[in-house]
Amino acid sequence: MKQFSIKEHKKIKAQAMVEFMLALPLLLLLIYGTIEVGRLIFIFASVANASRQAARYGSAAGEINDIAYYQNCDGIRDVANQSAYITDFDEINITYDRGVESDGTQIPINDIDPNPDVDTCPIEDNTIRNGDRIIVQISASYEPIISIVPIDPLTIVSASARTFLISIPILGSSVPTGFAAESSTPSKTALPTSITDTLTPTIGALTLTATHFVPADGTPSNITPTDFPPYGSTPSNGTPINLTPATLTFTPSKTPTQTTTPSITPTAISCAGLTGVSHEALLIKDNIMEMTITNNSGHTLTTAQIYVEWNHDRGNDSGLRLRQILFANQTWNGDIQTPSAYIQGFYPLIPPGTSTIQFVFHQNYNLPDGTERIIINISTPGCTNYPVDSRN
Repeated sequence: MKQFSIKEHKKIKAQAMVEFMLALPLLLLLIYGTIEVGRLIFIFASVANASRQAARYGSAAGEINDIAYYQNCDGIRDVANQSAYITDFDEINITYDRGVESDGTQIPINDIDPNPDVDTCPIEDNTIRNGDRIIVQISASYEPIISIVPIDPLTIVSASARTFLISIPILGSSVPTGFAAESSTPSKTALPTSITDTLTPTIGALTLTATHFVPADGTPSNITPTDFPPYGSTPSNGTPINLTPATLTFTPSKTPTQTTTPSITPTAISCAGLTGVSHEALLIKDNIMEMTITNNSGHTLTTAQIYVEWNHDRGNDSGLRLRQILFANQTWNGDIQTPSAYIQGFYPLIPPGTSTIQFVFHQNYNLPDGTERIIINISTPGCTNYPVDSRN
């Protein structure tokens, strides 16, 4: 069995120390590199997450403290900063656009720079509409803890965009679509079901005929009706008396008591198919946007809601304002600048046949951009929430 001497043992130990010293710099460099790469990935993830959370907050519908979320610039930046625990951001830019073309080119909003490098928040009221986007771009710097290798600080940038849903038409069905409405005209003529006769007797005139007779002593005498003996008797003088008995005449007086039970036939109402509601294409002429509606249901229909979209920021000036709505001799007047709106307090009737709804603006509609839309929801039973949509 081989035995090591003390001298040989010391020699092996010294060799291991030398090898460790040679490998230690590489080991430290590997550990440090792992830490730096981890920092870089952490900063990148923090920047991406912060821009995403901030864009989600800014695209929310509604208001907070009477300020729309997309206009709450401080709130958007606070959400971005709160999503990162360690990383400090250099810039937080907020801007807006109308989406992108098929080739990826941004569609700008009037007087707003869509470049994420530019901060345009807050935006003016009544500018954003459905389909627009908020873009939040966040940047942070990365610099190594120890500059072993001369590397300039890196700028990590992340931009996130979210689409606005400012107003949403909601469709539903509160009653079965096969509802059968009752016709106001009975299908059959009402007939009496019973007649009660009330007989009222009427007594005819009593006619008495008296015959003069001569008593035995030869002295004529007149007998009054009250002196007549009972009918059929013979007076003492032997001369018969002719009496005409009273005649009772009964004349029935009929007073019918009439009870009617009309038979009502339900009439089915449908807003689809040949007996439904249809429309023609949306047209724009001068300062009027209109759509022709054909109601083939045979009934006057009621509306539950009217929704309209238009390109309000491309008129002759900075805003195209809706001033009036005309529909089948029914009129709404107001002043709306927003690019989309539910018309409040206006629920016109849709008469049978063809009629045209017109939206009148304060100036000529010069630049339609394809976002124009009209939706009319019907509330008549059988057609409840049936949408007359210009895009369908």
